[in-house]
Amino acid sequence: MAQEIKDILIRHQKPLLWAVGLIIVVVIFLGSSFHSLVHNKLEMRKLTRQSALLDEQHQELLRKMDLLKKKDTAYLEEVARTQYNMIKPGEIQFRIPQD
Repeated sequence: MAQEIKDILIRHQKPLLWAVGLIIVVVIFLGSSFHSLVHNKLEMRKLTRQSALLDEQHQELLRKMDLLKKKDTAYLEEVARTQYNMIKPGEIQFRIPQD
């Protein structure tokens, strides 16, 4: 059995060497392409998540802009108090130091 395999390998030595050489060339060229494909796929997932997050932020900003255009008094008061530290006349503002 082993002798038969050895004889077959000797008879087909040249085609086998060509096949091995071709496989090596294909692996060398497609190996870098495969690496690029995987890298691009991971980058695409990352960018898709980032895009979804930016879409959510955009929708939130549109909602806030709509409230500002409608002059929603509750929202305007919230913005004035939180972003500009404004108080109503007669109110006392307590500031607690942050450590």
